[in-house]
Amino acid sequence: MTDRSELALQLTDAIVAAKAAAERAGDRAFRAYGLSHRAQAALVAVDLGGPDGARPKEIATQLRVSRAAATTFIQRLETKGLVDTTPDPEDDRGVRVTLTRHGLEVLLRAGQLERRLAARAIEGLPARSTCSRSSSSGSKRSRSASCTRGFTCGYLYA
Repeated sequence: MTDRSELALQLTDAIVAAKAAAERAGDRAFRAYGLSHRAQAALVAVDLGGPDGARPKEIATQLRVSRAAATTFIQRLETKGLVDTTPDPEDDRGVRVTLTRHGLEVLLRAGQLERRLAARAIEGLPARSTCSRSSSSGSKRSRSASCTRGFTCGYLYA
């Protein structure tokens, strides 16, 4: 296997491990605020609606669920005091969903906690010795002596 292919595989492994660590950290952060990962995604979808709010159809599209499933999420979030629904001024039959002050605080705090936990989790990934000697003995390049936490190593050109 060429050095580039080997490094690409190592980088892929590191990215997959970091993504999994960040997702676990996010789940812990959301649970600390009584939210599931999907509930947090629903809050983000509501927030994307801006100050006028989001329509349930827009939230469903963001979550990639049916409108009925999105409505269920909205009702649960409303029960927890995280969102409000108001009649849509443009559509008499529809509603707009907006974050409450409490909902915005929870979304921001959970996001901050998620980032801190993810950074801590990624820092704690096991360091692997991914630097191996190049198989070509006549090469003018050598691996850098210091690897960074299992991520790919650069070459030093002589």
